[in-house]
Amino acid sequence: MKKDLKIFIGISFIIPYLMGFAIYYCKLHDISTSIYPLFQMFIPFLGVIALLHKEDKNILKISAIRIYLVTSIILFALSIINIFYPEFSGLSEFVILISAIAMIIAIFTMDKDLKKKLSLNNPNKKSTLLMCLLFIIIYFLRAFLGYVLQGETNEFFKILNLKSLRIFISIFIFSFLNIMPFIGEEYGWRAYLAPRLKEIYGLKKSILITGFIWGIWHLPLNLFYYSDGVLTSQIYSILIQLVFCTFLGIFLTYAYNKTKSIWAPVMIHYLNNNLALLFVTDLSKDIFSGQHYDLKETLFSIVSSIILFGIFIFSKYIKDEELWEKSVYEKIKES
Repeated sequence: MKKDLKIFIGISFIIPYLMGFAIYYCKLHDISTSIYPLFQMFIPFLGVIALLHKEDKNILKISAIRIYLVTSIILFALSIINIFYPEFSGLSEFVILISAIAMIIAIFTMDKDLKKKLSLNNPNKKSTLLMCLLFIIIYFLRAFLGYVLQGETNEFFKILNLKSLRIFISIFIFSFLNIMPFIGEEYGWRAYLAPRLKEIYGLKKSILITGFIWGIWHLPLNLFYYSDGVLTSQIYSILIQLVFCTFLGIFLTYAYNKTKSIWAPVMIHYLNNNLALLFVTDLSKDIFSGQHYDLKETLFSIVSSIILFGIFIFSKYIKDEELWEKSVYEKIKES
């Protein structure tokens, strides 16, 4: 394995896996754990920045990078504080809100050539929106099929109301205020890892390795956050995560290569996490924590992910190496 991959994987995994102990402790003592998956999403970005800094010491002089680093440090501190003073964990949302505004301004005012070199430009805005629309169609088709198989088709159509429309619109309106965690992941997986692995291992292996790494990166969350703690539920959660990350990763890579913009996978990842709000009645609860996974749900998730997202592996934007975006690491090395 190349040295840069070792550094990236080491940074991306060590902190989240150590945080698994904090999540487990908080679960035992009925302390909110919502800050931990939020902070974990920032880590892959930090891994990439460590690599870029190794190649170009001026990276840390860039305002957007500094904002992200400071925000990450504050969230790390709040993650520790949460164990002893959980009442302060709510500050994380305020910190992310303020830092998102600052980072958007920093990226917007960034030199065009620098923005392109850092893979932070968005040359195909219409194509990015079309990718988001395509994902929304797939998302609702997947949800509809799930309700049909459960014999609850009418329940699906109940979400088609004014309240859901307001939530749907608010998801889009406030998307730019929630970009920080999602660019944190996608900058790591799509802007660096997938194209870097493709350069070393080729197309097929890179897709499988990226999916596995992204999926197993969630392991502490699958064990102590997403699932309800029942062993079979934890196992099913891990299986779903591994398959879903592999095949959603194909679609995200397709979107990234087609649009030449990291903002397409960032927005799709954001939508994937937030459209679930349309299917819950109590928005005050953490909808991702303490779920029970069963065999039927696991099989549906695996099969639907393979079919609905796996089909994009036949796209020219996956099959043709010439159409792949270079990793941000290679761009910096070449500059």
